[in-house]
Amino acid sequence: MRWERSKDNFESKEFAGIVKRYKKMLSEERIEFFDVSDFEYITDHYIDKNQFTNALQVCEIALSQHPNSITVKLKKAQVLISQLKIEKALDLLMMLVEIESNNPEVYLMLGTCHHLLGDKEQALEYFNKVEILSWEDKDEMLHEIGANYIQVGDYRNAIHFLLKAYEDNPENETVLYDLAYCFDKVWEDEKSIEFYNKYLDLDPYSESAWYNLGIIYTRHEEFDKAIEAYDFALAIDDKYSGAWFNKANTLSAAERYEEALVCYQEYLNFDKKSTDAQLYIAECYLQLEDYENALHHYRLAIQLNPKNADAWYGAGVVMMLKENFKESLAFFKKAVRIDNKCSDYWIALAKTFASLNKYEEALAAFQKTLELENDNPEFWLSFAEFYYQHEMIDLTINTLLKADKVFKTNPSIHYKLAGYLAENEEDTLARKFLRKALKENFYLHDELLSDFTALKSRTWATKMINDFKIKNKPL
Repeated sequence: MRWERSKDNFESKEFAGIVKRYKKMLSEERIEFFDVSDFEYITDHYIDKNQFTNALQVCEIALSQHPNSITVKLKKAQVLISQLKIEKALDLLMMLVEIESNNPEVYLMLGTCHHLLGDKEQALEYFNKVEILSWEDKDEMLHEIGANYIQVGDYRNAIHFLLKAYEDNPENETVLYDLAYCFDKVWEDEKSIEFYNKYLDLDPYSESAWYNLGIIYTRHEEFDKAIEAYDFALAIDDKYSGAWFNKANTLSAAERYEEALVCYQEYLNFDKKSTDAQLYIAECYLQLEDYENALHHYRLAIQLNPKNADAWYGAGVVMMLKENFKESLAFFKKAVRIDNKCSDYWIALAKTFASLNKYEEALAAFQKTLELENDNPEFWLSFAEFYYQHEMIDLTINTLLKADKVFKTNPSIHYKLAGYLAENEEDTLARKFLRKALKENFYLHDELLSDFTALKSRTWATKMINDFKIKNKPL
């Protein structure tokens, strides 16, 4: 919590002397007089260090010297709340509210207590009183209420009070930052960007704001803006490891793989044992078709974390691309043993078994793939192709007919069905699915029907395609 403190004095020589004098008093077991503001400084010194027991002791000594001080009692309530001694804090605050019925700080702490107890309605009632009673530093008080809601992840209510704080003081940097943060959390990215930019207008040297802005731009695939934001963060702090990592990820997403590799290597200077960095480096090399380096970094990831299934899977993909199916099989098996719920691992295993002519194993792997994820059309098409390669045309067709029930609209499945049905001399159904596919996407017919000579030789099929060609002819 951030109730108003005399922060400007914290680093002064005078304050350091006060703390030193207080500690000396304790060590010598004697009593020395301090005024209320001195006790405030000393209490905040311990609060900042999360030494709440020591902070509470300061409050008790302060009350022994200033028994009627509202300031000290408020500070004691703050410490009790920080210690989560809510009932004791409430007892003290209910006494204070009788004396200080117009003090917004009392209501702020009462609202905080009820918020921590889960009594949202009572908390809101007290928070609304804070808003009514706050005259000086109203934006700070409203910000404190917003911070209460941020603490429990209630970003909508946080935004409600933070916007009021913003209206009171549009140049409160902390309010602007927290508004941007909250809008990000509720996926209102345009608002988040707006407030980060307002914040950066006031504090252009905030590397964390630039970093957060980069994350949002990346999410929207505005990669150039994201990279520029990360570059600003790194210009402010070139040791900002998160910015190096996220910039690398963004460059990779933008298919600028060589630049991404440079940033990942920079990141490794800060975290030499990062499995994720090694994985992403491997993926960049994979995209660049540099299979040797890709495999090298997948192996490094495996060395760092032998239980990382993605590393085993990635190595398997490299070996499959090199048509070294026996080695790829070993890698995919390991991935599946670590995580047997990932459909991508199972489909890779199925295809590898198929390439090695292990029919039963491939069949089981294809079935497991669809059991885990039946809404991926590529899985169905691969399964159908597997049957077709084993000259099981009926099972090929049945597989795609099942897929048709899952995907009411999918031209790839429907073109393939039309081709297989024509090959199996089932022209009535072939007509139905060819018409369906042409309606869904006429422009894919050349590509998807190129291997189906039986269908292409049908007069009715040629006529149907020509009729659709006339309908789809550009004006």
